[in-house]
Amino acid sequence: MSNCYAGKDGALGVSTDDGANFTNIAMLTSWTVTQNAELLECNYMGATWKESKSGLLGWEGSAEANFTDTLGVAGSQTINQDGAPNATLGVGSKVRLYFYPKSTDTDFGFTGDAIITSIENSATLGEVQSVSISFTGSGALTTDVSVA
Repeated sequence: MSNCYAGKDGALGVSTDDGANFTNIAMLTSWTVTQNAELLECNYMGATWKESKSGLLGWEGSAEANFTDTLGVAGSQTINQDGAPNATLGVGSKVRLYFYPKSTDTDFGFTGDAIITSIENSATLGEVQSVSISFTGSGALTTDVSVA
């Protein structure tokens, strides 16, 4: 019997020093990671059906969290949880990301280096303020997760 995981149990760790130390994003509300492949079309005149080949592989994603007073200012976000050391993220910075379906099982998930491509802060009347971070992978995404 396979396990399924509740979204509330997920976690996302961030390291700015190639994984020697990492900090989970505080007040995380969601994360998404998407793996993809370039599609190379091998079409020619006279063919009836398209033919395709797989090109380079890649990955990208995003994360959202509640905005707190521990988050930074002016183009960077300082992310911490429960007094852990801070990791300062800025647009264009390279980080190592650790995606965990279950925060108590850090041996299971996805890991990879990424470039922070955007940080967006949002405030809406009647809602909790949030911060959204988007990233693009730089190199392989290592995964312990298989899809059967």
